[in-house]
Amino acid sequence: MKKILFPTDFSETASNAFRYAVRLAEALEARVDVMNVYHLPLNDASRVPADYIERMLSEKKQSVEAHLREFTSECSPRAIGELKAEYGIFVYQEVIDKAEDEGYNLIVMGTKGERNAIEKMMGSVTTHTMMHAPCPVLAIPEGADFQPISHIAYATDFEPSDEHAVEQLMEFAGKLGSAIHFVHIDTKAVAGSMEDYVMVENYPFPFTDFSVVGSRSVAEGLDEFVTENQIDILALFIPNRRLWERLFHTSFTKQMAFHAKVPLLVFRG
Repeated sequence: MKKILFPTDFSETASNAFRYAVRLAEALEARVDVMNVYHLPLNDASRVPADYIERMLSEKKQSVEAHLREFTSECSPRAIGELKAEYGIFVYQEVIDKAEDEGYNLIVMGTKGERNAIEKMMGSVTTHTMMHAPCPVLAIPEGADFQPISHIAYATDFEPSDEHAVEQLMEFAGKLGSAIHFVHIDTKAVAGSMEDYVMVENYPFPFTDFSVVGSRSVAEGLDEFVTENQIDILALFIPNRRLWERLFHTSFTKQMAFHAKVPLLVFRG
């Protein structure tokens, strides 16, 4: 993962996530390009002279470029790549297009909001980016400090369709020297039970360890696993938009408190 894209709105949440992104880039021997999407708050552009709009756009771009230089000034320059001031109306679409057009390997974004409600914590920009990005997206919760990434949990339902995601995750973990812990939450098992090994037919990947956690809900089971195993990053594979909507727009959403504890790495099918 040599190319990382970091979209920013210059908020404190973004500043914290950027510090995390830079430390991660250094660990991966990668570079971070920093992007801000701006627009003009004109209610009726048709009534404004074209030359005036052009001047306003030029001034706005210069202001954003200066803000980007200030935003990145306190971080190690060897990890900082290009600074991109991009005009656009829909931030998430500009981020997605940029990632696809320029072949980024990873998008890192900050998340904010109430710690127990993912709809509030993960704003529409982050959510839409995760749903449509051409590469993995790493969401950094408020207050998360970068630590050496020793343990990554990968939540799985044993779907062979996640082969590419697992391959990417293994490459990511290999560069960081991280162990991958495969975990499956069984809501039909006895709550609180945990098995450390299980035979999985037709699942084509080796794993250093594998756990089946019995829990009343997927969210509670993952929360328990993340906490008890000192997980640094939780990884998920979202095979299609319908599954994403089923996971993140039901009561499951309201139980995803563990998202506030560790960064979330999402691979999309």
